[in-house]
Amino acid sequence: MSDAIDILAVLTRPSFSSGTGPIGDHLGLRALAARRPDLNIHTIELNAGPLHVEIDRDALLIEADGGRTRIDSAGLVLFMPVSFDVEETDLAATSPSAPYPTFAHWQWRAVTEWLEERLPRIGRCVNVPRAARRANNKLLQWETLTAAGFTIPPLVVATRWPGAAPLCSAPELIRKNLSESGWKAPGVFSPAQRARRDDPTDGLPAIWQQPVEAATEIRAYVLGEEAIFVELERDAGIVDVRVTHDGRPRARIVAPQAGWTQIALSAARALGLDYAVIDAMPTDSGLAILEVNSNGVWWFLPAEIGAILEARFHAWLVQLVDGAPR
Repeated sequence: MSDAIDILAVLTRPSFSSGTGPIGDHLGLRALAARRPDLNIHTIELNAGPLHVEIDRDALLIEADGGRTRIDSAGLVLFMPVSFDVEETDLAATSPSAPYPTFAHWQWRAVTEWLEERLPRIGRCVNVPRAARRANNKLLQWETLTAAGFTIPPLVVATRWPGAAPLCSAPELIRKNLSESGWKAPGVFSPAQRARRDDPTDGLPAIWQQPVEAATEIRAYVLGEEAIFVELERDAGIVDVRVTHDGRPRARIVAPQAGWTQIALSAARALGLDYAVIDAMPTDSGLAILEVNSNGVWWFLPAEIGAILEARFHAWLVQLVDGAPR
């Protein structure tokens, strides 16, 4: 195997909890490496433990667990953490019980920001990090997609029930977390939920959205110029499909209806993404976009569906590596 890095993957640590257990190898890169031993796949695990970094004009040097890697180029770069929350994108772990943990995050944040600027110069990026981070800010995403003319159910971001028409007079609204994370603490999940005007709130900024009633939800996986559509069954009264059937909603891959592929590809491009996972609701005119994820994966889907998506994702990565300059 050559020392040259074919795929450099900057990912969340495998021990990160998804609620149903650790996420593990959430992109299946170990399986890809086993099938393609000719590829040098190198992974940097964010927030996994103590490490030493040294940055100079030409490269990033990382020492962790006795290993030492100098990174100055790669055929393909993936920056796909499960969470873009700043505390989760430090290169090293900081214990909450350590002296001045907030100060430690401040110091590591500068390294994260440098890395996100530097990675596109190291190699061809699947999702330029800065674009991925902007896309995962739901406020910025909403403004971008609305300005581009995509269908989005009417919404307001507010700390309490909206006062602006037409949502202020709705009998109920969907209240969703404004951050990408729904986990308040280990084992404590905060799903999207139906809310009424008099329901108590926590006073935090949230998305208040007009409900879209449908028996199914669509999850579109955009891989470059390809879009794969998964139909998820919605249970009556359940807003967030991730909480149905012990976190494994019924799903199947479906052929796209007219306009779906163009909508999915165009939404990803509007946000500057090569890879995207789009949550949407089918409408008479196409798809109403609920959310676009630059780091969405497939672990909560039925295993057979996840296996198909992982295989297509790997095939796409290999295609990009084979086309990268050597």
